[in-house]
Order: sequence, then structure tokens, then C-alpha cells
Amino acid sequence: MAGETTPARVLEAGARSKDWWTALGSPQLGEVIRIALEESPDLAEARAVLDRHQAESDAARALLSPRLGLNARTERQLFNSKGFGFSGFPSRTFSIFSLGGLVSYDPDVFGVLKGRAAEAGALADKARWEADAAALTLSANVALEAVRLAGLNAQIASAEQVIEDDRKLVDLAFKAEALGGISRSERVRIEAQLAEDEAGMPDLLRQRNESRRRLALLAGREPSQWTPPDFQLSDLSLPAAIPLALPSELVRSRPDIQAAEADLRAARLAARATEADPLPKLNLTGNRAQTANQIEDLSRSDSRGWSLSAGLTATLYDGGLSRANRRAAEAELREAEARYRSTVLAAFAQVGDLLSSLEDGEAEVAAYQRAVDSAQQDAEISLSGVRLGGTPLLRAIDARRELSLARRNLAIAEARRLSDAIGLFAAAGADWRSSGDD
Repeated sequence: MAGETTPARVLEAGARSKDWWTALGSPQLGEVIRIALEESPDLAEARAVLDRHQAESDAARALLSPRLGLNARTERQLFNSKGFGFSGFPSRTFSIFSLGGLVSYDPDVFGVLKGRAAEAGALADKARWEADAAALTLSANVALEAVRLAGLNAQIASAEQVIEDDRKLVDLAFKAEALGGISRSERVRIEAQLAEDEAGMPDLLRQRNESRRRLALLAGREPSQWTPPDFQLSDLSLPAAIPLALPSELVRSRPDIQAAEADLRAARLAARATEADPLPKLNLTGNRAQTANQIEDLSRSDSRGWSLSAGLTATLYDGGLSRANRRAAEAELREAEARYRSTVLAAFAQVGDLLSSLEDGEAEVAAYQRAVDSAQQDAEISLSGVRLGGTPLLRAIDARRELSLARRNLAIAEARRLSDAIGLFAAAGADWRSSGDD
């Protein structure tokens, strides 16, 4: 019924897209997405559009059925006898009371109403798929923002570790300067490096706060009254196996393609109905009524009356209106065909780009992980050398710089690969892990 659309109902059209986010292994993410599907105003708008189109489809189908009505009427008339050429008869004032039922039916001989009902049904299907697409897009955007927040948290943790190490090096620099081990300019350079690293923190914190606010807005909550979980990269995991390719049938089942197909079907039906619009129309009407000039006489058998009529209307000349409507419907059909082709091509291109990016991302993450491991060893060796007096402080600073850069690059690469996997779920419009079972 209208007004009772639920998140589950929005996703029922493309059931395989439901709960795809469980592949990332984060209950916290699942909870935020659940809140978003229930509270997002954008999704509420999509549901309202769906309910409106479903109601319009029901209304179009209702026109195919007979219509029953009740007529109740009272009149007060003055009968002017002279006006009708009767002389010598007095004019009279009298009342007429009538009560009866009315049946009206359009046989739809040429299928115009059936065509319009089918068109309305196709538009309802389009709205249903668009609501599904809106839910899929919303859930993907929430997941992408959660990954962005997790990546920022990883970068902040790396930066905080570097700043902590910088402070240790500054302490060592003061001690070394006091013992004559380094010059004042070298010690100042180390302090300057600490200040530079500290100066980068506010921007990272600002980006994290923006990400939290965006997550709140996606969830349909006020940022000042709701704080999302502080996602970490360790909270999110990639599926065990990333596909090298996706079946074309899986991609074609994505909601936006299904919506474009429903739109194309509606345009075809509209074009056919427009062709039939100028054809003659038949209407049947039946009326049965009790009529009397005294209200208490309405129940008498001799007050009964009925009528049955059939009407046929046909357009002889409309100034070119029908022809113009046909041209407009044909143009709209061509538009729908072009939109459908464009949607399909864009979908396959998007999936291809994401599959390629995921493959490259796997090698990128592995390379940055090796870089972090090497930089970690170098930094530890350099710091130990400083404490033992065999390694210059500036060499230790450079090692920490390399480690910081490697950690940040690894966090960015991991977040990018997670984002590509999320994008693939959204681009496929389904949980592709189960595509082999369909």
C-alpha cells in the first residue's frame, strides 16, 4: 500500500544487491547503512515517487473496469403552460425527486485504455528500479565515505607516530648539542622538521571531521547530534577473491539498466497508444432510477424507470493535434532508445575500469607494504645508531620521513582498493561473489 514502503521493499526489485556490504566484514558499516536506508531524505523521495507511480498505475487499470454510481436529485420547477401553447391550463409549481444507480463502461475497442494502463505499469517498474538504484547508490556512498574516514584515521595515526618520534629526536638533539655532538643549526633543523610535521596535522583532522559530517548527512542525521563510528582500515576487509571479469547478465541486471529498459518499454507503449488515440471511442451507460414528485412515492413500483445508451465519438478534424502527438511520442521513443544504449555502454565501461583498477591496486598495495617493511627496519636501525652515537641525527630524520611517506602511501592505496571493490559492487548492481550460483 502507498506510504508503507520499507528499505527491504525498495531493494526487492534487485534482490542480489541487497546486503552486499556484508562482503566488507564490518558490522559497524552495516549498521550505518541500515540507518541511512531508513532515514535518508533522498531515499524517502525515491520511495514517494515509487508510491505515486504505483498509484497512477492502479488508477489506469481501474479505467478498464465498469464504473458504478449513485444518483440522487431533487428539483423544484414551474410549469409554464402558456409557454408550451396550452391556454386555459393554469401554470403549476411542482417538485421532482429521483434516486437511482448509474453504470458506465468503456469497452476499449481499440485498446487505448489497455495501452495507457500498460504504459503506467512500465513507468511504475521504472520508478521501482530507480528506487532500488537510489538505495544501492546510497549504500555505496556510505561505504565509500567509511573507507575514506578509515584511510584518514590511518594517515593521522601515522602522522602522530612520526611527530612522537620527532619529539624524541629533538630531545636527543638537545643532548647531543650540549655534548658538542651536533651544531646548533643541525638541532634547529630537527626542530623545524617537528614543526613541519605538526603543521600537517590540522588539515588531516579537518578532513576527518568533514568525512564524519558527510557520513552523518548520508545517514539522514544531523552532524551535531550524531557521530558515526571511527572506522579503521583493519575493520574493513576485501572479499577473498576479486573476479577477473563479470558475467554480462549480472551487469545487465543492475537497477539503472533495468530502469532504462522499463522507460524504453513505457515509451513504446506510449507511442502505440498515441497512434490509437484518434480512433472512435464507444461508451455504454445504463441508468435505473425511482422518480416521483412526492418524496414518499419514490418506493412505489410505478415510479420505476430506466435508460440504456451507447455513444460513439470520432475525431474528424483536430488541426493536426493527433499527428503532432504521434511525432512527439516517436521522438520520445528514440530518446528512450538512446538513453538505454548509453546506460548499458556506460555500465560495461565502468565495470571494466574498476576491474582493471582492482587488479592494479593489488600490486600497488603489495609494493607499498614492502616499502613500509623496509622503511621500518631502516628507521629502527637509524634510531638505534643515533642512541649509540654512530649514526647522524639527520640520517635518522630522513629514515623517519621515508617511513612516514610509505605508511601514508600504503593507507591511501588500501583505501583506494577498498573503494574500487565497493565501486564494483555498485557498478555490478549485485553481490558478484554469488554470481556463479545465479
